[in-house]
Amino acid sequence: MLTMQNLRKNIYSCINNISQKSYPNYVILVSIFSIVAIIFLNMYGFEGAGKSKNTMECSSIKERKEEVKTDHLEENKIMSEGGFATSCQDILKIEQDRIKEKAQKKKRETIAVCASIETMHNEIQQEPVNPYGDIFISDEDYEALLRIVQAEAGGEDEQGKILVAEVILNRVLAKDFASTVYGVIFERSGGSPQFAPTADGRYYSVEVTQKTIEAVDKALKDEDLSQGALFFSARSKANPYDMAWFDKNLKWLFQYGGHEFYTLP
Repeated sequence: MLTMQNLRKNIYSCINNISQKSYPNYVILVSIFSIVAIIFLNMYGFEGAGKSKNTMECSSIKERKEEVKTDHLEENKIMSEGGFATSCQDILKIEQDRIKEKAQKKKRETIAVCASIETMHNEIQQEPVNPYGDIFISDEDYEALLRIVQAEAGGEDEQGKILVAEVILNRVLAKDFASTVYGVIFERSGGSPQFAPTADGRYYSVEVTQKTIEAVDKALKDEDLSQGALFFSARSKANPYDMAWFDKNLKWLFQYGGHEFYTLP
């Protein structure tokens, strides 16, 4: 708009400076020039440019207001329908379910651990107790135990052999007898041997069988089957005087195979 005013101002200034003589010609020239200038300005959008810009800005502001209004209405609609509250409730429920599942998982793990501990405890309780684990068995002791079991119970089954071996081992643990296997086997009481094969020579002449070895090894490793017996005797082969002493002075426990087993009263 200012450009147009300056152009007109210049034209009028020129007209005032034109002499009266040339005035008609210049009037025509100026008129033509003005028309061309107006056409030119209209072509390039100089006229009304400020108005168009203002109109566009107003339109943009109006559209933005409409968008804000629409967003506000949509937000009010969500709030009015309980959308936000529902969303919070869903999140809270999911979190509660997650905590509950975690607690249940922890409970299951605890129950499993307790069951495992209980199972181990039961296995330990049911495991046979070997009372002879603390006895030191030298090579001499082991050889002596094999020979006396073979000599005393060579004709017995495996358990019969085990029971005889356990009587020897029980004596090692008892305070009233020698503290080694070899010492128990060759111990004397009142000048008499405790085990007849050491006196009649059978201890030295027997050939130890594989079954006897297996029975002795089980006696050394497994639980006591003899009920703590410290004496045994084959009544059918024993001296009646000796058996009378057994019956009078010892506590009878049980009989297995050809042997009767006793302990101190």
